[in-house]
Amino acid sequence: MIDKVDENLVGMVMGIRFRANFSIEDQVGQMVDHLLYSKKAFFDPKVFPVVRSGVGKKMLLNEATNDSLRIDNSNIILEITFGGTFTAADTTKLQQQFNSEVITGIMRVFKIKEIVRLGYVQRYVFKMEELAKKFVDKTIGQTLGGINDINLSFSKRLPVNEALVKQYVNDYDNAIFNVIKKADLNEIFMSIDYQRYYEPFLESSSQIQFDEFISQADGFTQKKYLAWLNSNYIED
Repeated sequence: MIDKVDENLVGMVMGIRFRANFSIEDQVGQMVDHLLYSKKAFFDPKVFPVVRSGVGKKMLLNEATNDSLRIDNSNIILEITFGGTFTAADTTKLQQQFNSEVITGIMRVFKIKEIVRLGYVQRYVFKMEELAKKFVDKTIGQTLGGINDINLSFSKRLPVNEALVKQYVNDYDNAIFNVIKKADLNEIFMSIDYQRYYEPFLESSSQIQFDEFISQADGFTQKKYLAWLNSNYIED
């Protein structure tokens, strides 16, 4: 039985999508400067030594760790792989800094509006031969021969409490499970992409309740995902 799923956490992604705003393309450079060089900046040049530019977008990058922070005219996405600059023990700190430096930082300063979606991905690797075997057996069994790799994805839609009590609010959360088994590895890669959709969109970034969103996502992982994992693939 797996008691603490976070012991297998290998990476995370946090992102925000807003309605495409092409005026943002003219401000992306300033947004990057604000992130890198503001007083007490957390995502400073030590974290992201490289900046790559594209048409209307920029990526802050650490080539040694593959950590990145991408900004374009409709998305801001932070992607971290643990084991380099950061470890799983830094998860809470990264959540807090994304909130303070991105949501209440550059999004407020540069007046990014019309928020469509939040996303929080947790990535796990379970180096458990028995789990890998049970996943294969319970997914395809003996129905197909010669299967090398398995990539399974499915989602579950969840209503947001606020949407249940407010008229004309249809916000909802969506959890996307992804499970990958490579034929040559006795391990399982799993991820949960927990998303919140705003219908209608939020007018301002100041309306984002990021701490509550992360709490909901973590609660789903600990209560729903862990129970699903144990009952289907761990416990007999």
